[in-house]
Amino acid sequence: MSIVTYPSFSKTIQAFLTYLSSNSDALRKDPAELTEIKKKLHSQGDAASQGSGNQVTDQETCFAAALESFGFKYSSSKVLPSENGFYYIYQVNGTQRSIDFQVYDWFSATKRKSVNFDLKHTKTDIFFLNDGWFHENIVYIISWMRRISEPRKKKVVEPATFIALGQQIPTVEEAALYEELCEIKKKYNTDYKGSGSFHCYLRFANTYKCDRFTAEYTTECLTATLSVVGPRRRPAVAEDDTMSMDSI
Repeated sequence: MSIVTYPSFSKTIQAFLTYLSSNSDALRKDPAELTEIKKKLHSQGDAASQGSGNQVTDQETCFAAALESFGFKYSSSKVLPSENGFYYIYQVNGTQRSIDFQVYDWFSATKRKSVNFDLKHTKTDIFFLNDGWFHENIVYIISWMRRISEPRKKKVVEPATFIALGQQIPTVEEAALYEELCEIKKKYNTDYKGSGSFHCYLRFANTYKCDRFTAEYTTECLTATLSVVGPRRRPAVAEDDTMSMDSI
């Protein structure tokens, strides 16, 4: 794919998310064709971390490739860019932490605007949250497989991509249950002293099912996300249509 450029950061983000939503295979490309990008991500990841959960995933590699096709440049979290432009950082908060990617607009040695992404991938319709949850003002990119029919009791599925802000995804009841369980876990981990030399710490192994991600709800959440990341109506500075969204 050739590099696509847009007149503003906000409009570029909107076009990028629209592209991912309408091209479900964009995050499922052959990683063998993206070895150089994977090397870049690997160099930025935490070299001291261990385990397959900390390895650069194929989805992350494809996501970075898609960003670069829209004009975003790779940036180290430790070295500031030397010229104006759109950049992306991988694992801005380290491994096993929310925010897999941060993209930002760098202008006159200042980060004018940034958007944070958390990626989820599954070959079924259930993905893992583990000990985490959905965080506000983070854009979630969820690659999953939608069941479209069951001819002769054989499941037929198609790839799908769901894009939403963290606060859009769980229901009120789900969020309340999670908060209740967090209080139980916190109390147990605070009060329980273990037995002898044995000490344990409770963690969640949460999963989330994508059955709520209907075509209608997918479109609704994408529209809402595009509105949030989009340009504001009245720029405070000429030729700057961005707003302060560093929390995103």
